[in-house]
Amino acid sequence: MSLTRVSTGIPTLDRITGGGLIPGKTYLVSGETGVGKTILSLHFLMEGLRRGEKVSYVSLDERINGVLDGAMTLGWDFWTPYKEGRFFPFEIRIYSEDLGRYRKDSRAYIDTIIKMTRGGEVSRIVLDPISAMAFGAADEYAVREYIREIIVYLEEKIGATTILTCDIPSGSTQLSRFGYEEYLSSGVIVLGLVNLDGRLVRTLLVRKMRWSPADHSIYTFEIVRGRGIIIGPTLRALQQRLAGSGTASPTTPRAQGVQTGSPEGATRDSSPI
Repeated sequence: MSLTRVSTGIPTLDRITGGGLIPGKTYLVSGETGVGKTILSLHFLMEGLRRGEKVSYVSLDERINGVLDGAMTLGWDFWTPYKEGRFFPFEIRIYSEDLGRYRKDSRAYIDTIIKMTRGGEVSRIVLDPISAMAFGAADEYAVREYIREIIVYLEEKIGATTILTCDIPSGSTQLSRFGYEEYLSSGVIVLGLVNLDGRLVRTLLVRKMRWSPADHSIYTFEIVRGRGIIIGPTLRALQQRLAGSGTASPTTPRAQGVQTGSPEGATRDSSPI
């Protein structure tokens, strides 16, 4: 029996994740700054609104007005569904010196989301970025436990399909900021940048997708006004095309989330962990 899936709003991403996301589960979108994590997460929310769902965006570092005004430059109007009571954007600030105290009552964080969404009746939630939740905190154990509890309570008390975004250092092969989020998430999508003869190309890799026959090739993508994330050919195909035209070297750049092997995972698998 096949599982019902939640569309990301990006057809190719739905295909390479095995049909979309599993309802009620949590997914991590990670990558260095400027690769398009927030835009991908907003694309996910806009698809929910298009389908008549109620959705929520929780900003952990940027002002909501700035995010929604930025979305307008891409042709996405979140202000109208906000006024209609279908979109719930708000900010939560957590300071590193208070992390230990808040960790003891992390349910209060979820209760805040439930209150701000008028009862938690939302089908999609984005927390952007979860790495801002405790950046600079000295107690690594407190950070990990807090994030674990947040994810557990999100899934148990609200049941929405959730995307967490996470900043990771440029050039790193880490999948997350704290080294723990990827184990708690049902899937990990890694965005990156590679330099092809002086031109930066955005890349997308489905690094993990629990209970799904994921395609682990590295794809290229663009951000297009009015359309959002548009996934193009694989990185390998683009390199071969450019090499054939004599405009790019076939040398493979290192992509985030990939430690060894080819620029494409040539295999597909169903990863239960």
